[in-house]
Amino acid sequence: MSSPCVLVLAGLDPSGGAGLLADAEAVRAMGARPVCVATALTVQTTRAARRFEAVKPALVAESMKALLEEEDVRAIKIGMVGNRAVAAEIAALLQARPRLPLVVDPVLAASSGARLFEGSSSDARDAYLRLAKGAVLTPNVAEAEALLGGKLDNPLMAATLLGEGAGAVLLKGGHLPGHPTDFLFQPEGEERFSAPRIAATARGTGCRLASAIAAGLARGLSVREAVVAARQLVRDYLQAHVSV
Repeated sequence: MSSPCVLVLAGLDPSGGAGLLADAEAVRAMGARPVCVATALTVQTTRAARRFEAVKPALVAESMKALLEEEDVRAIKIGMVGNRAVAAEIAALLQARPRLPLVVDPVLAASSGARLFEGSSSDARDAYLRLAKGAVLTPNVAEAEALLGGKLDNPLMAATLLGEGAGAVLLKGGHLPGHPTDFLFQPEGEERFSAPRIAATARGTGCRLASAIAAGLARGLSVREAVVAARQLVRDYLQAHVSV
């Protein structure tokens, strides 16, 4: 039996640390097959992102449509979209097709600080909330604040994103003090996942986590099962970057 496909829409980081290339690695590691559409081209090295240019929205839509028509896509992962126009094309195609499991990682800035979305904070918020309807949304603290439009004084505030239409919210706690704790919010309740911090620095962990969740969903796992498996994949990835 062939591996289920995950359609990944994200920016291309030519260094391979994050974006599409990292997404593809994670999807394969989870036993699925990635098919990828670049939403933006970045000027990026292993040290920092410098700038990007979004791909023409019509080209993104045409590529996405062709893959959905001809490949056995079982889940979709959306990362960097670059601007509101690209997000709108993707959202329109999603609405016109039967719903597939969807994971949305709201990529707004690189870990080096470079902005990865053209437009205002309001544009970014509207774009990603539109994409996240029914999806597993995977923001970190800063991204959750951008989507909420205010300070995240308590991680539990991220649950309000369910009210914005997300099917589930996984708040990534890597930037919180102490042992990193991720918070999974679903309509039926909340669950926390905590583990000792791994003393390693590696880019693209958020990309890998979201893509691994999408691969798990493509293989028929529940949201919780996919999150648990994806967290372990990312922890293994970080452990491999620990300096000996």
